[in-house]
Amino acid sequence: MLKKIISKTALMLVLSSCTAYAGTQIGATRVIYTEGKKEVSVSISNKDTSPYLIKSWIENADIPGTHFIVTPPLFRMDGNQKNVIRIFKANSQLPADRESLFFLNITSIPSSSGEEDRNTLQIAVRTKMKLIYRPKLLMKDIPETFSEKIVWAVNGNSITGKNISPYYLNLAQITINGKVIPMAEKNYLSPMSSTTYELPPGASRNGTVEWSVINDHGGKGNTHTATL
Repeated sequence: MLKKIISKTALMLVLSSCTAYAGTQIGATRVIYTEGKKEVSVSISNKDTSPYLIKSWIENADIPGTHFIVTPPLFRMDGNQKNVIRIFKANSQLPADRESLFFLNITSIPSSSGEEDRNTLQIAVRTKMKLIYRPKLLMKDIPETFSEKIVWAVNGNSITGKNISPYYLNLAQITINGKVIPMAEKNYLSPMSSTTYELPPGASRNGTVEWSVINDHGGKGNTHTATL
């Protein structure tokens, strides 16, 4: 009997997770907000037959104050429907010589009104994506072209990447002598600054480092190589 209960619970977890993942789809992996735009929009589609509650908000990275507003922040989306959220720039000042980073959060909360829902696990899924503000002075260049100019240096059990550009360089992967370097949530290099990563166990301090960045459209760029 206990085995049956465990098996049923495990099945509900799998089904619920798959349903929540497939239920809503977001039409972007990142948002680039260029200076002077009136607004940018992100589409959300409900591929399920059941309604979802959609909650959206914007987090500041390291910049205090309110710089962007998302609307509507909370709404119901019925099954097989599509909607958009709009992002507006607030009347505030941001650096004009480099990009600024924020995070757009979108949470899909499934409905739970029926009797059957009492015996299933409902999972709210949150998507967190980068919202990058790009000043007018930086619109003439392509951020990906600065990827090969990243400078890497090993110090003890860590490796540091130095980004000399005014753009956020979003890393697809870093390897040292073929070993992947874990990035966790630090999967980008901030403008005109350095970021340090712990080396994986057994990685050599000398040899070759390889890396690639993700472009504005979410695609992976060329792989670059440097000798340490």
